[in-house]
Amino acid sequence: MDTFVELMKGLLFGGIAVAFFVLAWMFLRLARIFSTTEKTIKDVSKEVVPLLGKTHVTVDNINSQLSQLDTAVGDVAGITGELDQTTTVITRGVRSGVIKASSATAGLSRGISTFLGGKKTTEGEG
Repeated sequence: MDTFVELMKGLLFGGIAVAFFVLAWMFLRLARIFSTTEKTIKDVSKEVVPLLGKTHVTVDNINSQLSQLDTAVGDVAGITGELDQTTTVITRGVRSGVIKASSATAGLSRGISTFLGGKKTTEGEG
């Protein structure tokens, strides 16, 4: 019976030793995986941080260009408004001049017609 107990103790210690070595091997593999993961994260950080900085600069430049474009569009809108006002003034001036010229021509025509024809026309005729 002592040999059986000794054999069982030996098997138990052997099983524990094998389990310990398997567990140690798994921890070494896990440590290697964590080491590789840490290295990958550091490499990604080295690449991403400058990329984010460049993106920030690019976005700032775009915002600056949009601000300049907004100013230019505002200037064009102001010029368009002033051009509209100028066109309105010129149209009124030309229209007024055409009406005055038309009235003067009609009056001159009536006067010449009356002077040469000798007959007097009334306002309703014509």
